[in-house]
Amino acid sequence: MEWLTCGSGYLAGMKLGDRPLVEYTRDRLHREVQRRFGSDSLPDSYELTTTYTPGGQPEQQHLNHPQLNREYGYDEGGRMVRISGPQQTREYRYSEAGRLTGVHTTAANLDITLPYATDPAGNRLPDPEFYPESSSTVWADNRITEDMQYRYRYDRYGRLTEKTDRIPEGVIRM
Repeated sequence: MEWLTCGSGYLAGMKLGDRPLVEYTRDRLHREVQRRFGSDSLPDSYELTTTYTPGGQPEQQHLNHPQLNREYGYDEGGRMVRISGPQQTREYRYSEAGRLTGVHTTAANLDITLPYATDPAGNRLPDPEFYPESSSTVWADNRITEDMQYRYRYDRYGRLTEKTDRIPEGVIRM
């Protein structure tokens, strides 16, 4: 395998022998604007193009498989408020302090809001709506063990080792 880099050291592509595996095109700010997997002669090759807002945030991503296209929306403060595509939309809500308070996801087979409760310092807490029996104001060892979307496991050093999805199968992840 051969790694191809441009003059500034950014990854420009990888190939195996003479066969290109992936190629990256960057703009003058070195942001990725195009990623091509495979070659034009292969039926399973695809191309991802990315555009950016004037502030440098991803604005749109388009694939040659339109069902996977995405558009990103931001509020006046630059916080991401929406990721939308043909199969799924996620809307992000924030407190006045700018902390994430919830995510609303809609898809053909799903319409769910996942709240995020926090203490004044911004640490996540068990949400009282979904954990009414919990009087906890902290997570043991300051590690979240579960929320409405995932279950988390950690090794003895506190590193996340497993993240299990609790949302029904068949949901498209973005």
